[in-house]
Amino acid sequence: MPKLGHMALHTHKIDGETYAFSWSPTQTLLDALLQADLPARYSCMEGHCGTCQCTLTGGPSHMLNNEVLSNYEIVSENQVLACQTIRDADGPYHCSFDD
Repeated sequence: MPKLGHMALHTHKIDGETYAFSWSPTQTLLDALLQADLPARYSCMEGHCGTCQCTLTGGPSHMLNNEVLSNYEIVSENQVLACQTIRDADGPYHCSFDD
């Protein structure tokens, strides 16, 4: 596995607006968005409800917990739960709540 840089610049799209943010390899996608004061859809923050479901492209990632998404949604549609997703490479990544 390649060594991850400490921080990298990524993009986030929600409600037709695109934002840039930093995402540490040790934090979840949702934590990175909230730390950057960016809008994001979420509720339980535990991988149970699916409110934070979004499309993530740009590199490999993994989810700590997932009780919502099917394997097809994850593999074929690049869907993740932002509250549970950790990046596995430097990216840059693009997440979208609009897709």
